[in-house]
Amino acid sequence: MAAQEKALLILVGGRAAIPNILTVIHQQPKVVIAICSAESYTDFPRLKETINEILPSCAVEAMPPVDAFALEEIMQRCEKALEKHLTAQWIFNITAATTIMSIAAYEVAKKYQQTCWYLNTSQTRIITLVGDRGDESIFYIEVPQYVAAYSRSLELGDLEERRDYCEQQWLPFAQQLGKNPQQAALLKKVMKAIDKTKIKRPKKDEPKRYTLEGFSNETYNLLEQAQQLELLSELHRATPSSFRFCLTHLQDNFLNGAWLEAYVWDEARKVQLFDDCQWNRKIISGDLSKELDVAMTYKAQLLVVECKTGDDSEDTATLNKLEAVANLLGGKFVGKILVTSLFSPNGTDLNKLKGHNEFLAKADSQSIVVAMGENLPDIGSRLQKEAKDPTYKRI
Repeated sequence: MAAQEKALLILVGGRAAIPNILTVIHQQPKVVIAICSAESYTDFPRLKETINEILPSCAVEAMPPVDAFALEEIMQRCEKALEKHLTAQWIFNITAATTIMSIAAYEVAKKYQQTCWYLNTSQTRIITLVGDRGDESIFYIEVPQYVAAYSRSLELGDLEERRDYCEQQWLPFAQQLGKNPQQAALLKKVMKAIDKTKIKRPKKDEPKRYTLEGFSNETYNLLEQAQQLELLSELHRATPSSFRFCLTHLQDNFLNGAWLEAYVWDEARKVQLFDDCQWNRKIISGDLSKELDVAMTYKAQLLVVECKTGDDSEDTATLNKLEAVANLLGGKFVGKILVTSLFSPNGTDLNKLKGHNEFLAKADSQSIVVAMGENLPDIGSRLQKEAKDPTYKRI
């Protein structure tokens, strides 16, 4: 006997699309019918495009728009939708509906004994109003699907097609820096010294050779380890107080900051808590492109991480950049974390300490969590804590 065809009725009154998309991913319906308020009807083409991107085999259509406060009209639309697929197993998702739309759909679901759900995503609960009870497995979404739910797309970041190489060949060096942030500080001094030379940073297919002076044996030993992993080449002492080496564009990109993205991403994976982890991506929204250093999903909640190794880590612009990324993907419903390899200032420099505390206060006012260099060895635990924090409501 063939399985009963699944159909999904979604009601759209202006709220976020994530609960509806979760139902599509989990239930894999053959058909989705949307009932939209007049105000939300213009958003339907984007919603349809998103559903078809996630589930290409699904037929998606919309009923004529309704007055969001006309109870009888909304009930009639729901019944007309059911008539289109009389033998289907229906699920009504009322999470994104207005109050009156929810009441109307609930009454129709109860009359025809069809399942009716409200998804409380902030507490990972399915409230079953009528019919079959769902389970928490519905609160699973991968980063690309989450991004698609907000009508954005995800592309490869600056590392492009060499991402696998970075993960396989260079990740051990990123792990070494993350677990030993003092070494990361040494590396940053080298990269800053490169900026002060007259030689520009390497471009694609154009390696550059640098000569640096005044660095310790400890720094030279660190670069030797990098060379063993092919993160630079031709390292040798030019004089007792200087050394030379060669960098490609990709090597420079990784050593100048991408290593921190790779390290945070790897530590997030090791926690084995997150449903999906991505790193070094770009969010595309029309003509707008934003860098996405690290992103993770946990029970349908998104956390985005901005990774900084430079002196601009504590600039207001850095916070604003992270805020802008979050605003493309749900705004206040997104967990925002800034991870920097810089250490917190000690108490001897009162001016730096004051500026640091003011920055932390600013970050807190924007609901941004800050992890400093001294937190890097345990960043995985920190990410886990933020994801599971019951006081931080997302979605």
